[in-house]
Formats: sequence, C-alpha cells, structure tokens
Amino acid sequence: MKKVIPAVIAGVILLPTLLVVLFFGDNGAAAACQPTPANVDVSQLPPGGIAGYSGEQLRNAAQIMAAGAALGLDARGQTIGVMTAMGESSLRVLDQGDAVGPDSRGLFQQRDNGRWGSYEDRMDPFISATNFFKALQQVQGWENLPPSIAAHRVQVNADPYHYERYVQPAAEVVAGLSGVDPGQIQECTVPDGIIPGGINEPGPWGGYENGRIPENTLSPIPWKPEYVLRADATQALIALNNAYRAQFGQDLVVNDGYRDYDEQARAKEIYGSDAATPGQSNHGWALAVDVGIFSFYSLEYTWMDQNAPRFGWRNPDWARPGGRGPIESWHWEFWGVAA
Repeated sequence: MKKVIPAVIAGVILLPTLLVVLFFGDNGAAAACQPTPANVDVSQLPPGGIAGYSGEQLRNAAQIMAAGAALGLDARGQTIGVMTAMGESSLRVLDQGDAVGPDSRGLFQQRDNGRWGSYEDRMDPFISATNFFKALQQVQGWENLPPSIAAHRVQVNADPYHYERYVQPAAEVVAGLSGVDPGQIQECTVPDGIIPGGINEPGPWGGYENGRIPENTLSPIPWKPEYVLRADATQALIALNNAYRAQFGQDLVVNDGYRDYDEQARAKEIYGSDAATPGQSNHGWALAVDVGIFSFYSLEYTWMDQNAPRFGWRNPDWARPGGRGPIESWHWEFWGVAA
C-alpha cells in the first residue's frame, strides 16, 4: 500500500498547501522526489502584478530566480532569495543604506566589506543574487531551516524572523514568474508508516530502532540546530515556539532532542533510575525534547500545559505530579494532532 503526496518539482509550487513542503520538506519523501529549479525567462515576464509586486520588482525577482537556477538551486532556494530581497529592498535596487548599514546597497542591501564584491556587483541584480546564494549554500543545513532563519544566517540582521511576512508573497511571485500551472503536480510515493498521521504515543516509525535513526533523516531545531527531531515534530515545535515567543518575548529554551543509543547509555550511567533504559527513551524516537521549564507552578509551564497540545506537544502523564515518574516538568513529547 502506497501513500501519495504532492511535491514541488520542475518549478511547481502549489499554493498555499505546498508551502510546508516547499520550505520545510518531508524527509520521508526526500529520496523519492527532488525538487528542481523554477525556470523563468527574464525577457518574457507576465503582464500585471503578482502579490503586490510589479514592473521593475518582478524583473528583479526574475533575475534572482535565474541566478539561483544557474547555481542549481531548487524552487525553495530561489524563493528564499526572492523573500530576502523583498525584506531588504522591496525588490528594488537601492543606491542607499540605512542607519545601521549606511554603506548597504542593492537588492540585498549588501555591505561594502569585501564579502559582496564591488559597488557594481552589489548594484547588479544577477550578481548580487549569485553572491547571496553562494553564501546561503555555505550555511550548514540551510535546506532544512525555516526560510527566515536561513536568510538570517546569511544577512546577519537583528531579527531572525524579519522575513517571515514575505514567505507567502515570495512563493506566489516564484510561481507566477515560472508560468507554472499549480495543477501540474508530480506524484511521489512514500510507503505507509514512515510518519504516522493523527495522535500517536511516541514509538517506532519508519522501520528504525530506538536510538538508531540516521540523523540525516532528521530535522534540526532552527534556534538550537545541535538538536534534531523527526521532521514533523520539528515543524510543530517551530509553530509552538512562534506562539511561545509571542507570549514571553523569547524562544523556548531547548536543552535536548534526539538521543542516539550511546547517548541514552551515557545518560543512564549518569542519572541512574531517573533515566530511561537505553533503547526505551522517547528521545530515541526523535519525538521528545527537554526544555528550560523546571517548575510545574511557573507561568511558562502553565502556558505550555494549556497551549502545547494544540501543536501536538504534551508533558506526558508519567512525568506529571502523581505520575509514575520520574517527575519532569521539562520533558515534552510529540504526539501529533488529530487528523
């Protein structure tokens, strides 16, 4: 039995439902479908506007897409480039900077620091985009990062979430300029059971053993990339963190994620009965995190208890007061949400 899922291929971007696939991917499907560049003819642009952008702005977006395609980047990478230029210059080649960077120029507001070439390079849409993409390719794991975080790693701006508002319009511009019918979708087959749907207690998935999941199949937590989770758990944690940050003004502190078998064994040696038997920890399924909440009576815990289940995360019964223990306010597991 096979499960059919849509994918972004040959420049196809189905909006809005494929944005999650475009930007975050599905590690289970990665082997079956690889997206390719969105092709654009910079001399043949559609008339009218797209997502509030028109004329010179769309010509510049087309140059960004062409630069990405020349480097072999897929539609996701091209869209990150367009998104970044939207956030930096509203897709205009600006011959001025700002108070923070008075020497910034061009679509990407690149500084005169030797990193981005000459003044002429920074003012050239294709060359400046090429230099942006080359820097993006140097960001470890950029393909698995949320787009705003990936752009922030290149631009090093003050707010890593500055570009979030431009994700949707950038995807629309890339789709519109590539002239692709959103109905043209390649079907990719993924065996059932890779990522179960609905609400499920953490347990086996994908045919892997506990603590022996290849890390290249997992997804880093953007603000703590040293920790990884199953891809859907990471995306749910990102959504939860966005809500948490809106409430408390800072990211949710994450102290642990996936633990391989050897890490579980070391934890058992250190913590004894307070640690799970190696091979039995839900951290070993890449479906648990430890967070910086150390009291059941804190405002943070109360908020998490009330809100985290909406995103598929919960402090399990065994870890709560009255449970079988160990009692841990910091341990949260991804159970998913109702389909």
